[in-house]
Amino acid sequence: MKAIRYRVPLNEVPVDFFADPDGEWTYDDLLAISGWKTADGVAIGALTAPFRGHPEGSAVVTLNAKDRPYIVVVECPAERSQAGTGDLSELMAFATVA
Repeated sequence: MKAIRYRVPLNEVPVDFFADPDGEWTYDDLLAISGWKTADGVAIGALTAPFRGHPEGSAVVTLNAKDRPYIVVVECPAERSQAGTGDLSELMAFATVA
């Protein structure tokens, strides 16, 4: 999984929080990859259009907090590798972008 954190207001992100992201994922995977320390107030949606090089359907993970203008966009694989151990660190590349 490729995950990139952005500091950007939600109104600038083409996201639908009623839609499920494309690919294979679980709520726990996305929460762990996002780096948020709590599940309280976390919202997960899907991009409705490409955003900063991420394809439509990528997961968007955010906290419902005005003082935290961060989102994490996660590109979920269509299918997990059979050879992997299931460790998220094998599946993830993470960067923070302003």
